[in-house]
Amino acid sequence: GVGSSAVNADGGKVVNDLAAALKANPDAKVSVSGFHSAAGNLAQNQELAKNRAFAVRDALVAAGIAGDRVMLEKPMQTEANVSGEDPRSRRVDVALR
Repeated sequence: GVGSSAVNADGGKVVNDLAAALKANPDAKVSVSGFHSAAGNLAQNQELAKNRAFAVRDALVAAGIAGDRVMLEKPMQTEANVSGEDPRSRRVDVALR
């Protein structure tokens, strides 16, 4: 949600699926990048995006994935949305490498 870095229920399922994929592919790594909206305080938004990425990494480590297999990318800012907040701007993207 807004101002939160906790992994929600949907995120938990994604983390579990990702952990299973990583266990099935021992050579794979995963890159995690937090996104934040263009609205509001930039430094706070970047911190939130970073904390969201850390929360995903911590959840993967808790699921048995080695921390060195999780690469954290620089927080990204999504384009400002004139019609209001876009929930996709508060997300974490994960990609198997």
